[in-house]
Amino acid sequence: MPTPADLSLAVGDGARRMTYAELAQARQISLASARRLARRHHWPRQAGNDGIVRVIVPLGHLQTGPGIALSEAAETLAPYVPGPAQAMSDRTRLTPESDSPGTKPRPAEAMAHGIGPGIEALSRAVDSLRQLVGIANSRADRAEQRAEAERARGDQLQRELNQAQRELIEERRRTIEILTGDRRPWWRRWFR
Repeated sequence: MPTPADLSLAVGDGARRMTYAELAQARQISLASARRLARRHHWPRQAGNDGIVRVIVPLGHLQTGPGIALSEAAETLAPYVPGPAQAMSDRTRLTPESDSPGTKPRPAEAMAHGIGPGIEALSRAVDSLRQLVGIANSRADRAEQRAEAERARGDQLQRELNQAQRELIEERRRTIEILTGDRRPWWRRWFR
């Protein structure tokens, strides 16, 4: 059942008014990402009298995010994990051994009862995450190689620029030497 605070924050048809910080916390993203998300979806914003900007967020957009993936995994595993009634029917207990001196749990039966499909689902999820990390690492490596090539190109251009500056300075020195080498007045140079 929704709390009174949730009802007071509900707006219109399935939307909620929340600050960027609340949106970031609900989606488990950074504050900057929450601002970009609101801007990207063109959600209406309103500045309150307290100076805090609130965004009207559709409730459907609050259900997704990195943290929800874990709860979805828990929901996926829920049918495979034995509950208290099922554990009791299998003569296993979920309480520690100190609570039940006469009955010892049989963990092998509980483990074999249905956790296997959940572990397989988690294994597939881990494999897909490993593939994504591999792709991200290869992209980072390529970007690093491009950056290194650009750095080498910049160094080469800097060396060429320095060489051109040295040649220009030397040419200026020779020109000044030619112009100031003969210190006689111009009329004496004409009539030798």
